[in-house]
Amino acid sequence: MKNENAKVKEAVKRLEKLYFKKAPSGERQINKKAVYWTVVSAVVFLTFFFGYIYTTGEKPPVEKRIAVELDEVRTGSIEWTIGLTGWIKAEKIADIRSKVRGRIESLQLDGDKGATVAVEEGLVVKKGQQLAVIDHDIYLAQLEAARADVEAGKVELADAKRERKRMVGLCEGGSATEQAKDKAVTAAKLAAARLALAGANLELAEINLRESRIVSPIDGIITARHIDEGNLINTGDRIVTVAKLNTVKVVVAAAERYSSVICAGMPAKVRVDAFGERVFETEVYSVYPALDEQTHTVQIEVRINNEELLLKPGMFARVTLITQRRDNVVVVPRDVILGGKVDEPYVYVVENDVASKRLVKMGITQGDMCEITEGLRTGERLVVNGMHYLTDGTAVEVVRIEDIK
Repeated sequence: MKNENAKVKEAVKRLEKLYFKKAPSGERQINKKAVYWTVVSAVVFLTFFFGYIYTTGEKPPVEKRIAVELDEVRTGSIEWTIGLTGWIKAEKIADIRSKVRGRIESLQLDGDKGATVAVEEGLVVKKGQQLAVIDHDIYLAQLEAARADVEAGKVELADAKRERKRMVGLCEGGSATEQAKDKAVTAAKLAAARLALAGANLELAEINLRESRIVSPIDGIITARHIDEGNLINTGDRIVTVAKLNTVKVVVAAAERYSSVICAGMPAKVRVDAFGERVFETEVYSVYPALDEQTHTVQIEVRINNEELLLKPGMFARVTLITQRRDNVVVVPRDVILGGKVDEPYVYVVENDVASKRLVKMGITQGDMCEITEGLRTGERLVVNGMHYLTDGTAVEVVRIEDIK
């Protein structure tokens, strides 16, 4: 016990010597230098102590997470398409022209029960229906004259044949000369030739009379009238234009590189501005066998059923040819796929709030959608927004873009 008290007294004396010093007068004074360094040491110690307590406390540090939006990987259908443009045309169009000269006596359409309707644009006509009549009476008179010539020729030929027979008999009996017989034979041949000519004129008159009555060669709609009733018309002048519109067609030109993949029967879709997003389903009717020499493109004809007469010649059409179609395949938005130019394409999927980089293989691309042939499974959580800020193993916070806008 005495030894411990001695040690305490010795420690106290050392502290007194450290912090106090004797003045010349014999009084004790505080050693300011010792006190200063003691305070500095205490401050440094406390700073490191409380820093350690802060870093090793019960509260863990806040982990930075990247906000992302997710969507479930699903299957769907996708098509590889070729987009082309062209103009709607009638399946058949007849530019009806006159084969005879004359004045248009009538420009009327024969209706039901003998009624007539003026020929106008938009009128529906049937094949063989009368549209116009050109100088009918004149051509009818010419026909009658031709028939009379044929009858006269028949009488003349019969008389020439009797005379030939008589002269041949007289010549054989010695009552007529050989010259008279030859003359009778020649006259019979001339009569036969004149009858043949009259017959040809009769046939021509019948044709002219028939052609003076203008009829429609096809079922369709009158799209243009080029002359009015009462006007004179020459051979070859246009009268009306008739188009068959129950079926219309679009002829489009595709680049030469597509010529090996486009074939007749291939599915196609047609859109026109007049009907917005309405799609007319059809197929390729024919592929022209030769390429255009000027443009080196292949001409493709698409025909569309137009029973409602909605599509009209001259409309601008957008044609989409479906070269391939795949159903029940993994389809994702094209903009979620990163890479693909220098490195392999990849996407990010999230498991347990951690982003994982996943290499993928791409298939058919249609618009803003793309087929994934390898690398993704249905049901996985795919990052569709925020993927540009991720790396493999990044912690994420799942949000909806609508909630943070």
